[in-house]
Amino acid sequence: MQYVKNEWIKMWSQKNAWIMLGLVLALLAFVSGMNKYYGVDSDTKEARIEANENWLTHYNEMLNAEGMAEEDKQYYQDEIAMTEYRIAQDLPSYDATMISEHMEMSITLTIVMISIFTVVIAAGIVSSEFGTGTIKMLLTRPVARWKILLSKLVTTILYGLTLMVSGLIFAYILGIILFNTDPAVSLSIVNGQVMEETVKIPYLEMILYSAGSTLMTILFAFMIGTIFGSSTLAVSLSLFILLMGSTATMFIAQYDFAKYIWFANDLSFYAPGSMPLIEGLTFTFSLIVNIVYAIVFLAITFIYFMKRDITA
Repeated sequence: MQYVKNEWIKMWSQKNAWIMLGLVLALLAFVSGMNKYYGVDSDTKEARIEANENWLTHYNEMLNAEGMAEEDKQYYQDEIAMTEYRIAQDLPSYDATMISEHMEMSITLTIVMISIFTVVIAAGIVSSEFGTGTIKMLLTRPVARWKILLSKLVTTILYGLTLMVSGLIFAYILGIILFNTDPAVSLSIVNGQVMEETVKIPYLEMILYSAGSTLMTILFAFMIGTIFGSSTLAVSLSLFILLMGSTATMFIAQYDFAKYIWFANDLSFYAPGSMPLIEGLTFTFSLIVNIVYAIVFLAITFIYFMKRDITA
């Protein structure tokens, strides 16, 4: 635990750690501000009525257009009924940004940024020691090498968790301040009647599936940075897989070996609203593949580091 504490203090003594945290919060604030500025106002009853009445006017104009097919007429009649229901129930217009939608967007944005920044940390936390020569002083201490390496990995993961928690708390505070906090509702027409249903967004599932994907990328970057002593190579390869893994998977999906490739089993493919790019994959299979690769990455990293001859 003491070694993790030392690495933690060392990490936060560097400007990069604070800059990355600041960038996460700044981007969340910027995007939230833009959504508020350009979004539909739903803070007051008058604003909600005005927005819905604007949609009523639009739907009526479309309904009265000449040459419209019957199915299109039915669509606009349904939209008019649902919009009138929104006015009667004092609901925001369908295009108003609610806090639930804001949080869904913020989670996605936060995960992307954290994935990139944590990969940078993972790639450089060991290789930088070799680059500056401080690794010699570190390894002369009467401490097992695996403990030193493990402390760096744990610190990297804790840093990613810190960014995640900070970003989500900040996003939630922004959401309370800027957006309508009422539960988002979905309307539909059933047997000529307007039916209301509360929209439930699986935030926890989104976070967990994406966190699994991010962790694998961290382990890969940590391995490359440790073996080659080059943060540039580790960051380049890791970001390529992180950002282009889906594209690469689509190219190799036709081959049988593809389902055994780590990034083809990206756990984020199983998040709500997503699906695997390779037909026939299941979450259990992908989880096993990820666990196997994680063990391999860690084994290679620790074995190499423990046996490496430190001469520089």
